Amino acid sequence: MGISHISKANIGAQLITSTNSGEPDWSIIPTAGKSSKSQNEFVNEIKELARKAASTTNKAELDYISRRNLQLHAEYLSDVAPNRKMLYQQAKNTIKNQSGNSKCRGIGELTLLDFLEEAEGKISNLADRKFVLAGGGTLVCPMLTGGGYGAEIFYGGTMVLSNTGYGWGYGATPAEQEKSKEFYEIYFNEYRSVKNSEGAELAELPDYLEDKPIFDERA
Repeated sequence: MGISHISKANIGAQLITSTNSGEPDWSIIPTAGKSSKSQNEFVNEIKELARKAASTTNKAELDYISRRNLQLHAEYLSDVAPNRKMLYQQAKNTIKNQSGNSKCRGIGELTLLDFLEEAEGKISNLADRKFVLAGGGTLVCPMLTGGGYGAEIFYGGTMVLSNTGYGWGYGATPAEQEKSKEFYEIYFNEYRSVKNSEGAELAELPDYLEDKPIFDERA
């Protein structure tokens, strides 16, 4: 049905693979200022996407709908989302300044994990330190079981961005959890409505509100 892939955007913690460059995929990670659409515009887009999902069995089209759903979900949460993109950049700058400037490559060509890798051996007890970010967040760098360091950024008591060796992901703040429930209620209500009007048997919908980490496919 394609709906199972869409449902991976669960409200508690959404884990997402990185882009090919190793940066977080900002097209599907909520961050402040992503959209200026009105509520009516969002509702219309969400319902239209749900209608398309309910009316097709074409795998390529369902894959597109799944991806677009994640993008629209990130936009919908943007008015309550922390500025993850800013916090990520601040974390990158912080580790860069701790480990020394790279003479060969600019910061835009290196990810936060690149700077953490370069910092190994230059910063004592990196895994035991907390770095306070200018935007009000905190960066910690847990040691990974396979070696090296990961990155976890906390803001307002929530781990809002992380990479511990499996790609970049995020934890939803309480405000984002409520907004996400709202998004999927609109989506699935419309999906069911279309299926009921067609007299089609509804497939069992997954528990998309279950609060557990789920990995999405690489974009």
